[in-house]
Amino acid sequence: MEETKNSGNVVILLAHPSFKESQANKALIDAVKNIPGVVIMDLYAKSFDAEAYKKILSEAKAVVFQFPFYWASAPSQLKKWLDEIFTPLAGTEVVKGKPLMVATTTGSEYEAYRSGGRNHFTMDELLRPYQLVANHSGMVWQTPHVVYGVSTPAGTQNVKEGAKVYCQRVEALLGK
Repeated sequence: MEETKNSGNVVILLAHPSFKESQANKALIDAVKNIPGVVIMDLYAKSFDAEAYKKILSEAKAVVFQFPFYWASAPSQLKKWLDEIFTPLAGTEVVKGKPLMVATTTGSEYEAYRSGGRNHFTMDELLRPYQLVANHSGMVWQTPHVVYGVSTPAGTQNVKEGAKVYCQRVEALLGK
């Protein structure tokens, strides 16, 4: 995945270890990749360059963490990026005051992510660590965008609708 040029944009940090095989996350990226002002950074594409990320984030209007949700978290590369790149920037003017949104996909249906559901917790509860990242760094937490049930019989429709809404959410972050 190529990185797009930046100029006061929404930066999407894509953390997917097998993006080429992805259907759901690929559909989300396809829905937003041609919107002017969207910068997509594939965290699995190359090594981290702290200065490059600092520049990109300093010019951003908003940041999105996009990943498939599994084992109650994001893929490890997002955690590595948070540790190596984001930690020194947390609370600085580079990120302070900027919206932070999580966009994620789940194999299970919405009902599984309810109190008393198969997974026992809501996605809001499971994504709390990312809300803490936003709060601790002075960013503005946004309601997560979750596409549920991508591995269910309704998966294709869920992904299609989720991509449409994702596009609208990203455009809203851009102020369109």
